[in-house]
Amino acid sequence: MGLGTKIADKFRKDANFTRLGRGVVLGARGVRAGTGRYLSNRVPIIQWIPAYVPKWLISDLIAGQSVGLLLIPQAMMYSMLAGVSIQQALLASWLPGFIYTIMGTSRDISTGPTSTTAALTGQLALGISKANGVNIPPAIVSGALSFCVGIWSLIFGIFNLGFIFDFVSIPMALGFTMGISFLVITLQLPTILGLVGIPQEFTAVMPAILKSLSQIKPITFGAGASSILILAILQFIGGKWGHKSAALQIICNSRNIFVISTYTIISYLLNKNLETPLWAVLGPIKTTIPTPTVPILQLVSGIFLSSIISFLTIALEHVSLAKAFGHEHEYSINQSQELFSLGFTNLLNSFVGGIPVGGGDMARSSVLAGSGVRSPLAGLFSSVTVLGSMYALSDFLKFLPQATVAAVIIVAIVGKMPPQAIIGKFWALSFVDFVHFIIAFNITMLQTPEIGIGLSFIFMVFYTLLRTMFSRPAEVRSCDLENSYSSITPPWWQKDERIPAGTQVVKLETDCMFLNADRIKRHVIDTVLTYQAGIPSMENKDERPWNKRMDKHIAYLRKRAGVGNADTFIPRLRVVILDLSSTSFIDSSGIAAFQAIKKELLAYGGENVEFRFVGLCPGVKRRFERAQWVLLNPYEEVASIEVDGEPLIEEKKDLLFEHLPHAIGYQGAAGRGPASFEFEEVDLDMQKIR
Repeated sequence: MGLGTKIADKFRKDANFTRLGRGVVLGARGVRAGTGRYLSNRVPIIQWIPAYVPKWLISDLIAGQSVGLLLIPQAMMYSMLAGVSIQQALLASWLPGFIYTIMGTSRDISTGPTSTTAALTGQLALGISKANGVNIPPAIVSGALSFCVGIWSLIFGIFNLGFIFDFVSIPMALGFTMGISFLVITLQLPTILGLVGIPQEFTAVMPAILKSLSQIKPITFGAGASSILILAILQFIGGKWGHKSAALQIICNSRNIFVISTYTIISYLLNKNLETPLWAVLGPIKTTIPTPTVPILQLVSGIFLSSIISFLTIALEHVSLAKAFGHEHEYSINQSQELFSLGFTNLLNSFVGGIPVGGGDMARSSVLAGSGVRSPLAGLFSSVTVLGSMYALSDFLKFLPQATVAAVIIVAIVGKMPPQAIIGKFWALSFVDFVHFIIAFNITMLQTPEIGIGLSFIFMVFYTLLRTMFSRPAEVRSCDLENSYSSITPPWWQKDERIPAGTQVVKLETDCMFLNADRIKRHVIDTVLTYQAGIPSMENKDERPWNKRMDKHIAYLRKRAGVGNADTFIPRLRVVILDLSSTSFIDSSGIAAFQAIKKELLAYGGENVEFRFVGLCPGVKRRFERAQWVLLNPYEEVASIEVDGEPLIEEKKDLLFEHLPHAIGYQGAAGRGPASFEFEEVDLDMQKIR
């Protein structure tokens, strides 16, 4: 055997090179088959717009106009913070809405200038000027920073690196959201009271207000307080009776537009002939869109590496807020696509000199959600509103009272901030998640949002590493086996024995925590949708999330798995078995994932679908108990409760088994008879399971 043959034979038998070759082949096939899907995922609108319900258009129009009107005064405020002209902030306010409509995956996010992006621009301009001894205009720095943030975002988005932000757990996202809610509300109080010169820090606002009580302007306070009252009344009416009347719901959802327009008209009539307005107003906003120019490349190269910190800060805020609102309204975002859209927006924004943009603005997200937004199409209407305000309405909107804007922000955030009861739930469920929530909440509120989100992110990375480093195996003794296993001998699985039709078994191979909970949820649900049939959905199609196309998704899953041909029969879903025998730890995000799995599969398969859990270790079992999730062992006798001599029918409980064969073979759950299995022929049009 020659030397070349020996070397070739060595490579053929080497396990690593064998895996590498197999991976290259599978990767090439995947690239060829998945290129179209990859590109379509980069433009999500082409997936959801064909099923867009025309009825949603009014809600999106109202929400978009409300945010557009809010963006105008925000642009003025953020321009002062960044040290640029209002033109740079307005330019960053109209373009992002157009792009996010096409590329966004959250209906509650409004991309545009934020306090963080403005502060980063101002700090960078000041630092560059000091370092070079030359005063470089912030307007030039803003375009260069937007370009750098855009490039970093595109890199992370194109290569699907959004999984890095899986460290943004639910407690972290909710803590950040609640902290920034308290912060923003507190910072609006001086505007409501007509006070100026109040420090923009949470801990300094209230002492400064108490020292300035004699300077409160009653007429400004009257405008702000009455705006809050009207908004609160309309919000209450909409929540109480809006579902009974579509017209009433539209009127109540338009409350922000109504209040802003009404008070602007009043302000115009009272102040048009006065040199000094009765209260603080918005002021001149007319601007023009400049000719696009390339940012100064020498400046870009000088700040590119350091700008990754700015990118991570903006992206963390954006993803955290998107996750929090997605969790509240029960839809999922695509983190990589959010980064891709953020990059594309900032890159284009840099050519017109706009300051960097992000989606971490709690006020705009709250206004969107409170106005009944149904899809990212609201971004289109917000951009059109900003453009109209810059040109046709500039002479009118300059009289907009700042106190009214503050009132809109306060009422919107109060209505959409996480409930304070969530603190008690985290305390009862997981101490670590409680601490994580408290860190994100307090530091965001008492310091700055970027510090709060950054430190809470570091905390979870540090905790995860420590937990992995110091995990250790436990000793198993004979007494442990006696106490852990019942006297019931698990049946041996016979050769050629089959899992009953309608039963889906899924085994977890790892712990379930914030890092992988969402992926586990998607995998379990997709597995069931692939191999089990559901019932015709009774859900009102007008109330579904804009991006939920169950028929298309199921067709794709079954085609990929090779079960989508006309000769395939798929059983009706009856039982879902989750084998957690390899899972040693679960946190609050894991519990939330299993709750979401149960809710979605019950909606898919019907209320009679039974859930069985297998092999829960003591730690995992305690976590379910702390979450008040009752798991019943069907082999243990449970005392029946009788009322007037009749057995009380209790709510169907989920079942707990020690061994997988028991869970598969059990037939007598919840007092029902043996399971009957129905089969359903696959409908290629998926009409029956939409």
